Amino acid sequence: MKIKNPLWIPAVFTFLYFAFAIFVPVQATWFEGLLRTAVLLIAGLCSFLLWISYSVWAARGARKLESLLLIALSLPVVLYGIPIAVLGVLSIQQKQLMEIDSQVKKEASMLTIKDQELLTDLGNPVGVRVRYQVRYPKGAEALISHLPPANLSSAPDPYAKGFWVRSNQFRALSATDYELISDVVPDFMPQMLRFVQDPRIPGSGGKDPCFNWPGGSSERTAVLNTPPQSFRIYVTEPAFSGPTHGSYDLHRFYESAVKEGAKECSSP
Repeated sequence: MKIKNPLWIPAVFTFLYFAFAIFVPVQATWFEGLLRTAVLLIAGLCSFLLWISYSVWAARGARKLESLLLIALSLPVVLYGIPIAVLGVLSIQQKQLMEIDSQVKKEASMLTIKDQELLTDLGNPVGVRVRYQVRYPKGAEALISHLPPANLSSAPDPYAKGFWVRSNQFRALSATDYELISDVVPDFMPQMLRFVQDPRIPGSGGKDPCFNWPGGSSERTAVLNTPPQSFRIYVTEPAFSGPTHGSYDLHRFYESAVKEGAKECSSP
């Protein structure tokens, strides 16, 4: 069938492409805005390719209307098909993770928790290692690496500063039980002791050897004069809060850091 310049085909289908992109429901809690943008971009690409196809078709004499209609119908099938399949898989995975997260909040329980001095490779104590075992519902392993690790609270005084989670790791003991280890250092430690080098990532890890004293000499004096004390461990999931079993000496940690190469870079 030969029809002279049927502009209505690309015009109508362009309208349909964008109408679909604007009004189709997008249900994705974490990345709804990104998905909507992707759908609109695909609609724009469909329209662009359709108008190019129309120009070629018209330049060749507009011989078969069916071929243009076939292109107009095939473009969204092809361009939406793969992303929809991928998004469908992601949506299923997201739903499963949300269900597991809900189960973790309800069912996770602390089995054991211990603390000890965190030693460097040279055997110098620079912080606290918290080792704890947790029972999670089956299938929770995909979420564990995203859960906040155990940390220390400075309450009660005399040490009123914070702590830094130097590293966090976990391993499965069974289908439901996991052992997690959080290595925590006081936040006055230099970057070289706060950031652990990852052998898989060249250049990772802290390099700066300078102690961190935002409060200046008064903060340094107060911290180094703090007597040994226990701290409070807190875990988010499962909810747990309790004192450390041991007492820890911040001045001892400071002296160990000096042995590791840390130094004062400004006048205390």
